Amino acid sequence: MKRHAILAIALAGAGVLGLIFTIASHSSVREDIAKTYRKVGTEPPPGGEGEGRKRTQIYASNKSVSKTAKEIADKHKPADRRAAESGVFLRYKEDVVAVVPPPAGAKGSRILVDDEKGGYHRNFFFVGGFWGTYSGPAGSFRGGGPGAGK
Repeated sequence: MKRHAILAIALAGAGVLGLIFTIASHSSVREDIAKTYRKVGTEPPPGGEGEGRKRTQIYASNKSVSKTAKEIADKHKPADRRAAESGVFLRYKEDVVAVVPPPAGAKGSRILVDDEKGGYHRNFFFVGGFWGTYSGPAGSFRGGGPGAGK
């Protein structure tokens, strides 16, 4: 009987340690990008600062837009993804990540990390009509037109 009790305690301890490790090692997409890529600057969020809005974080990757976006999406599955000629846009619950070509003459890609509202505002031309938001019904950002609000 003692042997079974010791085995049960050991297995329970291993399970608790595994759970603690999983919780402790889980990072947000914002934190993971900060650890993985080179930060090149910040700027005020689109639509202005205030109301707890986070500044746009700008990072550089030496990989192409598609490879960088794939790396990010493989680590943190986005709720939505939109690829356009101008870049790849990844939507998360609290953040929008835009992976775009670098400034003229540079190689690799730029990564812009905005809060949800700022990212939608910045990238509206590319994601408007395709994405809603987590903070309200999708229709709230998709314009009006006949039958809107019914």
